[in-house]
Amino acid sequence: MDYPTAIASYDDEGVDAAIDWCCQHMENGDTLTVWTYQKSNLRNCAPLERLVAQHSDVEHVTGRGGGFTRGKGPVLLAWADMEDIGKLIQYGGHGIRALCVITWNDEAIRPWVSAVRPAVLGDGSAWDDSALDIDPVVVQAVESLTRTMNHNNTISAGFEKDNVVSTLLALHDAGIRLNGEAMQGWALAHGWSGKNPVRLAGYVQDINAGKRPRCRSVLRADYIDHLRRRAAGDD
Repeated sequence: MDYPTAIASYDDEGVDAAIDWCCQHMENGDTLTVWTYQKSNLRNCAPLERLVAQHSDVEHVTGRGGGFTRGKGPVLLAWADMEDIGKLIQYGGHGIRALCVITWNDEAIRPWVSAVRPAVLGDGSAWDDSALDIDPVVVQAVESLTRTMNHNNTISAGFEKDNVVSTLLALHDAGIRLNGEAMQGWALAHGWSGKNPVRLAGYVQDINAGKRPRCRSVLRADYIDHLRRRAAGDD
């Protein structure tokens, strides 16, 4: 993500700070987008409801309605999880000037927070230790996938599936620990969008459970050794 990010607690202090933070990232001609999963959710938070009702340059969009954002500006994503962030990036990523997420379930968003390291607004006690363990070799592998895949395509079929699944199976067979949620958060922070981050976590869950998703291997025999050398700074 090449724009500022923030995480805000769902209390009066956090919500007020989130609104102020988004306003500070407004530029001339911008629209501040307030995102909730469904329209009725806005009634649960009086400050956000007033913000939308009283300002012509503030727009309310819903994930259930597609979550499309119009134009450029900051986005205030209320009560979202990682799948919601993926949908927002897919349908509105080109226009996001800054992104602030108001939490509702800390654990549902922790992998993203760990990967992105956003500014913390309001009560930040939930994020005193937000780091999730991800093996450096796995980071090298997902970086390579990020560079080689077509992000407009699903990883559920075609070359993208073959590349992702064969990489995950090779890592697993080499005895390298895979953390699906941490990898999902990392992917979201590095340009993956739509359902692909959650599909990545799903493949990891299946492989860790002993399943072997079908794929055509597209890796050379020494690929994991190559990743290990890169992780160690030797390649």
